[in-house]
Amino acid sequence: MDAVPDGPFDAIDVLAGQLRDLVVAMSEDQAAGMVVSRVVQFAAAAMPGAEHASISAMHGHGRPKTLAATGEVALLIDRIQHEAGEGPGVQALIQSDLVWSNDLSKDRQWPRFAPRAVEAAGVRSLVSYRLFLSEEHRAALNFYSSCPYAFDQLALDIGTIFAAYASLTVLNEVHRDKAMNLERALESSREIGTAIGILMARELCTSEQAFARLREASQHTHRKLRDIAADVKQTGALPTLTHSR
Repeated sequence: MDAVPDGPFDAIDVLAGQLRDLVVAMSEDQAAGMVVSRVVQFAAAAMPGAEHASISAMHGHGRPKTLAATGEVALLIDRIQHEAGEGPGVQALIQSDLVWSNDLSKDRQWPRFAPRAVEAAGVRSLVSYRLFLSEEHRAALNFYSSCPYAFDQLALDIGTIFAAYASLTVLNEVHRDKAMNLERALESSREIGTAIGILMARELCTSEQAFARLREASQHTHRKLRDIAADVKQTGALPTLTHSR
């Protein structure tokens, strides 16, 4: 059984141990998305008063989404916020570094979100931290509790520490996604370039004409250009097109 902290120094020792365990877990599991989930789980366990936690994100002016959550309750609270277009997580994504409510049942900050969250999820206290990523990518770390006044100053300070870890983790995921997208784009370019070369040699046409034929095949078959190019690379010819009369 874990020892209960008797004072500030014991609390610091416990927090240091939790952060050490988090770093070990993050280094052991590098699968896409799994590290973000680990951060959420550790943050919820370490945050005094927290019962649920999540990380929400938004790309550009798109719709917010939940990247990771401790369970169905956190997912439900996030979904209510995203549907209502307001709430602490949404506010942290858009304009505020730290947003909280001590008792959502009496809070009038978010009239479309608060009543639904209290009724559907039983949430009373919540706090959200902005995660600093970039102008294009934004995220927030959210903590929820069914008890009013669940988060004191110590809890808010601990949440700030985990928000820093979450920022680094989500930013790493963003960079990973960009690298994967770039790799896929380069592979597609190579496939298309190879297919153009094959068609030029087979049909004695220019590169512009060969590309036009690839594009026509893509449009008529309702398939992606890179998939048509992969077929040409494998078979040496475009798929047969059927033209309606």
